Amino acid sequence: MKFERGKLCIGSARLGWKLGFGNGRKDTEIKYISDCDMPLFTPAPDGGIWQNGTGLAVKVTYAEIDGILQGSICFTGNDGINTPVEEVIFPCAEMDFDETVKILTPTSQGRILKNLTGQWDAGLLEYSGGRYRSFRFTAAFSDRCGIYFDCRDSSFYNKSYSWRKEGGKLVYSHIHYPALDGKGEFTLPYRCGVTAFSGGWFEAAMIYRKWAVEQVWFKNALREKNPLKDISMWLWNRGRIDYVLPPAEKLAEDAKVPIALDWYWWHHNPYDTDYPDFWPPREGEEAFKDAVKRMNDKGIFTQVYINGRTWDLDGPSWHEGGADEIEIKRDGSEFAIAFNSYNHHRLGYMCGEAPVFQRKMADLVKTLCNTGLPGVYLDMIGCTSGTNCYNPKHQHAPGGGDYNIKGFRRMMETIQQENPGKLFSTEDCSENWLDIFSSMIVLGSTSSERMGDDSDFVPAFSAVYHGANALFGSYALPDAIPPWDEFWPADDRFPAADEQDWNALYPCQFFLELARDIVWGMQPMICNFQLKHATDPRFAEVYKYILDTAKFYYENRDILYSAEMVSPGILECEKIPVDFIVRGIFTHKEHLRTIRKDAEPAICHSVWKNPSGGRTLILANYTPAERGFKFEDVSGTLPPRSYKRIDLL
Repeated sequence: MKFERGKLCIGSARLGWKLGFGNGRKDTEIKYISDCDMPLFTPAPDGGIWQNGTGLAVKVTYAEIDGILQGSICFTGNDGINTPVEEVIFPCAEMDFDETVKILTPTSQGRILKNLTGQWDAGLLEYSGGRYRSFRFTAAFSDRCGIYFDCRDSSFYNKSYSWRKEGGKLVYSHIHYPALDGKGEFTLPYRCGVTAFSGGWFEAAMIYRKWAVEQVWFKNALREKNPLKDISMWLWNRGRIDYVLPPAEKLAEDAKVPIALDWYWWHHNPYDTDYPDFWPPREGEEAFKDAVKRMNDKGIFTQVYINGRTWDLDGPSWHEGGADEIEIKRDGSEFAIAFNSYNHHRLGYMCGEAPVFQRKMADLVKTLCNTGLPGVYLDMIGCTSGTNCYNPKHQHAPGGGDYNIKGFRRMMETIQQENPGKLFSTEDCSENWLDIFSSMIVLGSTSSERMGDDSDFVPAFSAVYHGANALFGSYALPDAIPPWDEFWPADDRFPAADEQDWNALYPCQFFLELARDIVWGMQPMICNFQLKHATDPRFAEVYKYILDTAKFYYENRDILYSAEMVSPGILECEKIPVDFIVRGIFTHKEHLRTIRKDAEPAICHSVWKNPSGGRTLILANYTPAERGFKFEDVSGTLPPRSYKRIDLL
């Protein structure tokens, strides 16, 4: 650690700051001033004070706390023409670019960006504007060294980050957004950590874990008190009662372990349309209540889908207050996306300050809970909250602040108070919600290839927070055929005559997705599970693997739900090519494609601290052949499509 021309250096990384001046309007380009642009600099042991001679003064402080360097920034004044600060970039770090560099980003369980040289040089990768969606840290690491950054924000301020390459350098920026409140001064409300380290994604996660497990979201999570901790298989089924319930009953009967049903398309409206007007059920209220009772009587935990974040701009209730409560983007447009590629209805993202929308949500959840449902899934809250809103009708100042996540947390606290004893779930793993939701569905990691992302994902979230609540999920389809909503236009449906034996063409994908669930300590899930998958001989191997997966999780939940992940070490096994079909519910035939990964380990593994204080190795062979392995001084073989637990000495 040293100073170099007014900048603090950690290894090869030179730390600095930038202020972005703008007024939050689309007609104004943000103008940046950095430490390099400030002619007057007063050095100090813990950082420094910069002045530009026009009244702008910036103070940076650093201190070594808990073994890492932690910094803060504050400023008074403006750019000389009374333009407010719209972005505070601190720290920004410039470091040597290593050809072997990989970057861990806080997306879902943890996304690894790699092979960056060619992509960046070709202009194909500019990873900017990412939100701290799952956790508040990111890291770059190579064969030689690593550098780690975090935001020690114990509240819920909007923030983002970027990684980019500039002139042969790797550049990181942490971006904080001050509220545009006209005050002309600002102090970063949390400290930012930075340190050099040796290792990879797991070692970076361990740096963060020391701070993270002391935060309210982890301390107040259900953890071992979670009623869902014994769930050993989830079904993500969609549609009418006779399509959804019998497969769940069949699996529960055959597996003889606790299973759960995440039920979509129970509502009268087409998927991704007319939100939040889900009620009444598409088969009527009485039939729905009978179905809920039927699942309760069978001991199958059931939750139904609603969207907790959006309001349909093209739906019948939008005129009831949607335009007043939607998030407005910096460019002045409404924050809305047409997820449904068939009818193109736009789903508007509602601000955390949205009392009419939030009351609608609370009333809907109350109606659902009154049917006897033990749980409700509220989509998108976990993975999309924390964005800036510039709606001039709102009481919060435009731009940054903590109003968004805090507003949705207040909504969920109200819902919990009005529905005592009920359990709630949301989308993707996110530390912001560990103390609010009992479970989280995780799709963008274990099934990333099926969704078109060929990045590598790693269980960084599990490494930090395993056991805080029930993480479940994948997009594993037993026959690789997604469900179809009967309300969508028939002409858009994938032609039945063009369906193939996808498992023969992609023989490892389904099995690998469930294997990742297990070794990452997640409750496994299968999608669009039908009775034919349990009874048709064509799916005998698939169904056996489903049952084996559920039973293995149940028998080893002392590890797979409760244990702390430790360093994965190195498992020696064969590397094989694996092909993945890219196909989701909105994928047209002409958009089908294949992702190939040439060197996937034939055996997935993880290592955990077991109840006796030793370590436990979890292994999963997802391939159709017997595979050998060696881990430290333990070696052996695994039969095809099988799991194994080894308690190490």
